[in-house]
Amino acid sequence: MAIADNVLGRLVRFNAARGKPGDQPRVPIRRRLGALLLRGIGILRWMVLLAILALIGWAANYEMRTSYLEAWLFTRIDRAMSVAVQPGSNDSIRFPKHGPYDERLGYVALPQFISALTGRHYTVERQARWSKGLDRFVDLGAFPIYAEKDRAGLRIFDRNGDEVYGTRFPQLAYRDFASIPPLVTNSLLFVEDRYLFDQRYPEHNAAVEWNRFALAVFGRFVRVVVPGFNEGGASTLATQIEKFRHSPNGLTGGIGEKLRQMLTASAHVYINGPNTMKRREEIVTTYMNSTPLSSFPGYGEVIGLPDALWVWYGTDFNEANKVLTSTPKNKKDLARKGEIYRQVLSLLLSGRLPTHYLITDREGLGELCDRYVWALYDAGIVDRTLRDATLDAELKFRAEPPPITQVSYVKQKATEEVRARLMTMLGLPSFYSLDRLDLSAETTVDTAAQARVTAVLQRLSDPKFAQSMGMVGHQLLPAGKIIDKMTYSFVLYERRLSPHHGEVASEVRDPDVARADPHRGLGAGPADAMGGDLHVARHREGPAADARRLGAAHLFGCARELLHRRRHAGLRQFRQR
Repeated sequence: MAIADNVLGRLVRFNAARGKPGDQPRVPIRRRLGALLLRGIGILRWMVLLAILALIGWAANYEMRTSYLEAWLFTRIDRAMSVAVQPGSNDSIRFPKHGPYDERLGYVALPQFISALTGRHYTVERQARWSKGLDRFVDLGAFPIYAEKDRAGLRIFDRNGDEVYGTRFPQLAYRDFASIPPLVTNSLLFVEDRYLFDQRYPEHNAAVEWNRFALAVFGRFVRVVVPGFNEGGASTLATQIEKFRHSPNGLTGGIGEKLRQMLTASAHVYINGPNTMKRREEIVTTYMNSTPLSSFPGYGEVIGLPDALWVWYGTDFNEANKVLTSTPKNKKDLARKGEIYRQVLSLLLSGRLPTHYLITDREGLGELCDRYVWALYDAGIVDRTLRDATLDAELKFRAEPPPITQVSYVKQKATEEVRARLMTMLGLPSFYSLDRLDLSAETTVDTAAQARVTAVLQRLSDPKFAQSMGMVGHQLLPAGKIIDKMTYSFVLYERRLSPHHGEVASEVRDPDVARADPHRGLGAGPADAMGGDLHVARHREGPAADARRLGAAHLFGCARELLHRRRHAGLRQFRQR
């Protein structure tokens, strides 16, 4: 019986009595409240998550429009970056390894230049030191931040510190933002960066356009699936400057290089503080003066819009500025404005593929200009009359390189020797490369003494002057017009324990004007053609004591004695020992 009762009890506990159809088991109130509470907590979690996502989205959108956080961050980064030039060499200095700008100005080759000069007993007196902040910034992969030059070139100074030779490349440039015609600025912004001057957000990061960047990233992923898909570009004017100055070969090699450009450009944008309005104007000016526009055969590399107008189309820079800022008074003026504007627009558009458009496919460049003229008209940047004048104009390219500037060979004699020595010491292939270096050379050339000697030698071509000085006669200079056909050279030496070194070099010939080719330099002088042993100033030696006291009477006295010794050769060379 005990066993039966036990079995019956178990059946009763585990087999509840069946109620009527429709009856529901009763659930305790506590359990019901617990279930409702758990459901409420789950809903609350989703609401909090959605709120956080909405807040993040709002903050991201606010930041992309205002760049408030970027302004705060990069302003503090910029404050920690500085460069100071201090005495002595810097063993930890880092030089750039690539970039068209750094290569052209000689920054990439600085280690080789320093090695070559120290091998010739030169020493490094001062060198740059980076702050720890700049070191850390470059360690992140960015380019160094410093005040970059829009124009640079070789400069040679005489013993008094006066510039006796100077080049600037590009040769033409806009002084500042105000000097750029508004029509040119508005056209550039329409083509490249339409929201650069948004006045609503003075702290906006002009280096990044987030909408374009997002579309470019999305397009890059689509391109993996759809080969040949054009994902568009994310480059602003600021990032393009970093690209064609410092990126390898002036190109964006991938997403890593693009981020490097954006990081460096952002730091440049806030270099003057959180308000970037003034800096945006500087970006436009720098872009106009620095964008590479291919190379013209027989001229070389073309840098910047002002130079490109002259080199590619033969249009005077000052005339272009005047025409583009004035209102045409007649049909001729309107046609000229349309022609110049078409040239400017073509150069702005060809910056994407300069060699292709300016050399290979000029017809395609013209068609591209036509499409953009209509778009500029629809945007209200050009009016109907200028639109029609621009469409009617043709792009007339130069057939030959620009004419070479005529300079006095006499005035350039000493500086040409300095250039030749610099080219040899630095191991450069040509004067073309030398003249484009960001380089200054201090010499002991005495230009004042050289000018006085040159003036006297030039007067020797006057028969009356030569006669009055007693230099015409038997075994001297012949009388008559043959005097003005003579070539004169003068060299002043300093007597030292070491071999004598020239301090003044002067030469007069007929004609005294030679062609100065910036790519090749001046050719050999008349003394070289005559077989004379002409020496000129070495830029390392000390000043000559007699150079400033040189008088015309002493010069002629020595010259007359020389004529007696070289009666048949004529006056070729004079050395003061």
